[in-house]
Amino acid sequence: MLALEIKMKLFRRSNGYWYVRFERGKEKSLRTKDKRLAQKLFREIQQEALKGRLILLEKQEKISLSQFIQEYLEWSESNKAYATLKRERSIFKNFLSYFGERPLRSISVKQIEEYRSFLLRSGRAASGINLDFRHLKAAFNKALEWGYIKQNPFGKIKPLKGKTGPPRFIPPEEMEKIFSFLKQKDPEFCDFVALALETGCRLNELLKLTAKDVAPDLSYIRVLGKGNRERMVPLTKKAQGIIKSRLHKKGRLFDRWTDNWVSHKWRYFMNEIGLDYRFHDIRHTTASWLAMNEVPIQIIQELLGHSNITVTKIYTHVKQDVVRQALERVFGCKNSDKSKAAPPLRLVNTKKDS
Repeated sequence: MLALEIKMKLFRRSNGYWYVRFERGKEKSLRTKDKRLAQKLFREIQQEALKGRLILLEKQEKISLSQFIQEYLEWSESNKAYATLKRERSIFKNFLSYFGERPLRSISVKQIEEYRSFLLRSGRAASGINLDFRHLKAAFNKALEWGYIKQNPFGKIKPLKGKTGPPRFIPPEEMEKIFSFLKQKDPEFCDFVALALETGCRLNELLKLTAKDVAPDLSYIRVLGKGNRERMVPLTKKAQGIIKSRLHKKGRLFDRWTDNWVSHKWRYFMNEIGLDYRFHDIRHTTASWLAMNEVPIQIIQELLGHSNITVTKIYTHVKQDVVRQALERVFGCKNSDKSKAAPPLRLVNTKKDS
């Protein structure tokens, strides 16, 4: 027989009222000064607590990995963006394929580390595995919240250290090459690429646009980004023309297009041109070009819809040439008339090196 210990204590305070102290220091007033009534209420609370603990154990015993995945994805359908849901379906498909049908609570930290090693051996990049594990950790946190597990095994897994570098962006000369090719091959798709470049929007943000999201004067579009965060994105003259040509559509402005279709078409054209860029690199290109033109990082953050400026700061690497030119102007004075120019600044170290 399973013995369960419910830790709680009945006590009376100096004001005469009886209280119950639970685990972790929580307390509840019984709102009575009568000792017998307090003891009766205390026994009832103990029985309810024991009943709840047994129900919790029963849930932990019965729920399987596949059952939890199904429940979690159903919950995600109502609480997450379609792109996130699509990614999670793929993540859980691979996760279930590796672990097979088993009780959810039986999955251990060691088994998760073995799964990560398996993914590395299969050729997955560290960054991709870390992304998968962030989604899995969030899912298991929900399992903890629902009472299916006692602790989250992903909580003890540290992210892999991979090679981190600046985001890839398309140089102006190669972007010109892309536009020249697309104008001949597919003018409509060329317009879509131009819209992506001149707004910095994510692919799915553009695909979800409707006429209702466009300002009456075409000055901006309303975009619903990650975490259902809304932002207003200004439109250039070119972007305005592209949007205006589709305002007659009743539903989505790009009604026949899907993210998969756009990505496949883009990859096909990249192979034709002889380049190797992802469609998402267009967004990196927008941010990088703005940074190179000395646009403040806060403005780039607002345009891209980043909740944390740390994410946006990855684009500061492209400003090295701008910074170098500024240093030359201040310290070098190489291109100016020496007779008229102020002498270069001299840095004097008045302290000994430590």
